[in-house]
Amino acid sequence: MAVAPARSSAAGAADDQPSATRAGTADDQLILAGDAASRQLIAFDPAVTDWNGTGAIRWTWKPTTGLGFSTAEVNGFNGGSDFKVRTSGRDGAQRLVVADGAGIATVATYPEGRRVWAKLLTGNLHSAELLPDDNIALAASDGGWVRVYASSQGADASAYGEYKLAAAHATLWDPSTSRLWVIGQDPVTAEHILTALAVVGTPAAPRLREDTTKRVVLPTPWGHDVTPYSYDTGKLWVTTNGGAYLYDKATKEFSSPGAANRVFVKAMSNQPSGQIVETMADSLKNPKGPCAAINGWCTDTVDLFGPDGKRTRKNAQFYKARVLNPYYGAVDQSRRGTVWDRTRAADGTWSSTVTQIDGNAGVARVAATASPDGVVHVFTLLPGSGIWYRQRAADGTWAASAVRIDANGDLVDVAAAALPNGTVHVLGLLPKSGIWHRERSAAGVWAASATKIDANVSITDVAAAALPNGTLNVFGVVPGSGVWHRDRSAAGVWAGSATQVDTNGAVSDLAAAGLADGTLQLFCMVPTSGLWHKERNAAKTWAGATKIDTNGETSVVAAAGWPGTALQVTMVAPGSGVYSRVRAADRTWPAAQRIDAEPDVLELYAVGRPDGVIHVGKVPELS
Repeated sequence: MAVAPARSSAAGAADDQPSATRAGTADDQLILAGDAASRQLIAFDPAVTDWNGTGAIRWTWKPTTGLGFSTAEVNGFNGGSDFKVRTSGRDGAQRLVVADGAGIATVATYPEGRRVWAKLLTGNLHSAELLPDDNIALAASDGGWVRVYASSQGADASAYGEYKLAAAHATLWDPSTSRLWVIGQDPVTAEHILTALAVVGTPAAPRLREDTTKRVVLPTPWGHDVTPYSYDTGKLWVTTNGGAYLYDKATKEFSSPGAANRVFVKAMSNQPSGQIVETMADSLKNPKGPCAAINGWCTDTVDLFGPDGKRTRKNAQFYKARVLNPYYGAVDQSRRGTVWDRTRAADGTWSSTVTQIDGNAGVARVAATASPDGVVHVFTLLPGSGIWYRQRAADGTWAASAVRIDANGDLVDVAAAALPNGTVHVLGLLPKSGIWHRERSAAGVWAASATKIDANVSITDVAAAALPNGTLNVFGVVPGSGVWHRDRSAAGVWAGSATQVDTNGAVSDLAAAGLADGTLQLFCMVPTSGLWHKERNAAKTWAGATKIDTNGETSVVAAAGWPGTALQVTMVAPGSGVYSRVRAADRTWPAAQRIDAEPDVLELYAVGRPDGVIHVGKVPELS
């Protein structure tokens, strides 16, 4: 159950809400501990020196059937091997994530503690973390794995992605780099490592890939904990059997925190005041503590450093105790980068160099199109700022600066297409609103306002393509439903409704292109499956989808067609680079060709010019 006793006089006025921030000097926060003796989580006020009784307790929780848990799930909780309060990336509400070696992993509401998702797992669970999409990351020490379960997909969702890691002990989402820090032992080399994982795929089908640039060998073996350092996002607390360290992510150096550098520290964090909070097994202390008589991992005392102190609860069996930080959340910081352009000559030769066309490091999305006069139009989306436009003239000169054409900073995706009459069209996706359209006249004047052309609030991705007959085609992904298409006639009239053209509800990204023969080409990325292609003939009949690439971990797709002379598709393979396929004259697809070895690319564009040249743009991740 979840209980929130009133505050004691030592902590301030009575309050029946378990606010994570205590009323006290320096705004230090509650300490959340897992007690195997009482089989519950307890939030203590560190300003109260006596932790016996209820005077220091501000909140308690354990799973119960009344909170929506099954009897088996209730029995799978023994006080918690790991527990964190995080902010949901979906609704902004707080969530409690818990892992317990007795078997339960759960996401629950906070402070109520009601079941959102739970699963019983073997493997000795040691850590839990909430991701920005509301999926849960777990580490199992005996199981030798780190997994991300699709907890966002329902109360009992069971799909997961896995990364093999022996003695896996810790998981920590890093909003500053969009990576999941983990600690354990390489199952091949037996090295004890700290590394970071990229979470790829989709919320429904997550996958994990190591970002090897983040890997470092631990200074001493057998890692235990990884937590954020409150003063600097560039540093982490790391503990092992051999010590407790402050890790610098940039220099990859471990430094000692003074007296807090002890062996076998199970949990480590720090308060805003700077005070360090640790738990260390009583069996390894000198002299040994009371819990040593019970097992080799528990303690009845939370140790404090700077200023030094102790908080003891008689007969408690703490494994971990953490600062309950209400300001550290799973809400992701948008991954962003600059924009670079590469060309493929009409003879099929790719340029060996790339050109930076936009040095603004805040670009989150990009789209491009080419008009029949050979001008290339590039659109960048900057969160909080809007859509910016830059062009490459027919003589090859890029504009020196970008011009903002839409100031709506809430837009999350952008697509573009140019028509034979010289007009250019940009589509913006606005969450909880739909798709908005803005037009640039043949004279180069942008419309003063955008028009909503699709009110479906469930659309998550948008693509656009033009045809030589003057029609503009817009595609949107609706998770769980598929891909929907709406067109605008050459006379400028939008269809009254969208038509479903693909029923695969797992599509994560899409691209579209038109061809000179009047056909429409659609490319759909399906996580764990690969890239699928389908064509609509000039008579407006859609063919079935054909898989043209079996790499199920590709993450981004872009396509080039009219006014170019070839059909080309570009894909990102995370950790490997950017790959291109150009459809042959006999309509077959050759093997993919790697055209860029950049390991982490967030976004792509692809456009074909009338002279046969293809432009591919990328936004490499700067974090």
